[in-house]
Amino acid sequence: MLNLEKIFTDKGIPFELYHHQAIFTNEDALVIKSEQGFSGTETKSLYLKDKQSNNYIYLTYTTKRSDFKALNHVIGKRLSVVSPDVMEEQTGQKPGAVSPFGYRMPTPVIIDEDLLSEEKLVFAPGRPDQTMVIWVKDLEKIIDILDLKTYILPVASNTDSLLN
Repeated sequence: MLNLEKIFTDKGIPFELYHHQAIFTNEDALVIKSEQGFSGTETKSLYLKDKQSNNYIYLTYTTKRSDFKALNHVIGKRLSVVSPDVMEEQTGQKPGAVSPFGYRMPTPVIIDEDLLSEEKLVFAPGRPDQTMVIWVKDLEKIIDILDLKTYILPVASNTDSLLN
């Protein structure tokens, strides 16, 4: 994993980084968020793969159910979740602490379009004992700096028309 704290600092991207006890559940996250006093929209990052073993990250709300039909449509390939063991072997990350970006290997990011209307995004930067907060307005700059290929998963109302 790349050191996002160093990259963001060097490139002048504002962020907040919190150190705390390890978080492995949404319930733990709510307690830590309250204790630490940070604000923003909680996100989750799913580590996905296609049949050719190309990996992708899907960034969405922690509470949102993943629509694999829509994800497959946006990418043009059938995607599935990578097993926790394989993910940990490939990335060094544990389930529940998957970073949306910062991978050494090119890993495209699929961003839930609904997240773009939020002010700040809260995520694990690859470690369960850290939480990072970024501003959505800086997302494009982050994508450019990290040279990320990105896809936007349209909001649900638009997805239905895409799939017909």
